Amino acid sequence: MSHGYFGQLVGIGATVFFGLITLFAWILPRKAKLHPKEKETIDHLKEKVETIEKEAKEANENIKAIEKHLGIPIYVDGLPSADPPVFDPFFEGTKLMTAYKWDEAISEFQKAMKEAKATQLFALYNLIGLCYYTSGRLSLALENYEKSLDLARQFNDKEGKGAVLGNIGLIYKAKGERDQVLEYHQEALEINKQIGRKEGEASQLCNIGLIYKGKGDLNQALKYSQEALKIDKEIGYKQGEASDLGKIGNVYYLKGDLGQALKYDQESLEISRQIGHRQNEATQLGNIGLIYKDKGDLDQALKYHQESLEISKQIGRKEGEASQLGNIGLIYKAKGDLDQALKYQQSALKINKEIGFREGEASQLGNIGLIYRAKGDLDQALKYLEEGLKIHKEMGFRGGVGNKLNNIGTVYEAKGNLGRALKYYNEALEIFEEIGMPEQIGIVKGNIERVSQRMKK
Repeated sequence: MSHGYFGQLVGIGATVFFGLITLFAWILPRKAKLHPKEKETIDHLKEKVETIEKEAKEANENIKAIEKHLGIPIYVDGLPSADPPVFDPFFEGTKLMTAYKWDEAISEFQKAMKEAKATQLFALYNLIGLCYYTSGRLSLALENYEKSLDLARQFNDKEGKGAVLGNIGLIYKAKGERDQVLEYHQEALEINKQIGRKEGEASQLCNIGLIYKGKGDLNQALKYSQEALKIDKEIGYKQGEASDLGKIGNVYYLKGDLGQALKYDQESLEISRQIGHRQNEATQLGNIGLIYKDKGDLDQALKYHQESLEISKQIGRKEGEASQLGNIGLIYKAKGDLDQALKYQQSALKINKEIGFREGEASQLGNIGLIYRAKGDLDQALKYLEEGLKIHKEMGFRGGVGNKLNNIGTVYEAKGNLGRALKYYNEALEIFEEIGMPEQIGIVKGNIERVSQRMKK
């Protein structure tokens, strides 16, 4: 089957296509009077039109499937209307993306580049960047996104520029460069507002909310996520709605409101399953697992994390795989199986280091430190916790810094160095009070009270 007909159809325009349909409506009733050769020509032409319609539908379905998987609108510019040498490998690449075959998809997009021109090249670099990002190769993703951005600027393609700026922002977030992240997402937000692209506007609002969450400003994070949800509901963009609901649920989780968190996460999970948004399905399964862990239902938590891990492996999403390995490690630690816990956390740390996901790396270092503390190896515990603290400070992740300071305090308390422990607890308390994390405030105040009482004896 030649994939070029769809490109030819879009290239000649809908007017010509509907003209052909009108022509058939006039000719077919008169077909009996035609010469056999003329009948054969009309049948052949009709077959071509049917092929075009079929391929047009399939290409549309591929793009929609990818959007559902990634949870973001995909910008393909002129690729659907390209000539066969560009359209054919582009079309094959989209099919491979829906099957989570990222390297094969990249190979097809690179074939299309040989004949692509102008903004078609921009769209192909963006697609390759998406494949690298989803499979956890952040440096290669950034390299392709930046090439895409250069072309978008060169051709003054505002819609494309808005899309790729947001994608670059996600890379810098994963790398821990939060100030740069905010700059990219705010520029993308302004562009999407200017051109009236509501899906893009909602996506960037949600991304900005994530930055505030990382900075520990949970009220601002909630505000931006709720604004995004309102827009996505208004325009009926279900994958955006599912993503927004999950982000809101995560903010409530950090605020310590497990009931609200579970409500939003379950709603997000339900929509994700309805529309086939597998990446968000895996994310919400993991989030629900965390809630059940905090509620003390470890078996239910383990079930959700294992299900999330399987989906992340199936779709080739390394960041999600590492996250769930770490979460499963937390479950085993809570069950008292420290060796299994350490094994899972080390596997997660290895993946996060490989893909350059610094936030995940810092989390795993902290978790490993806590396992060594539970094993009684306090020097090893301190080493890992301090490594995690350093990364969170570099990232400006205030909530993470607070948690690491508190955990380091517990190690010094176990060592009998109460003055040093109190110092770390007070630093942690100051941060948690600044960013408004009531559950953590309560925990640290309890630690301070206990140490203060011990120092009086």
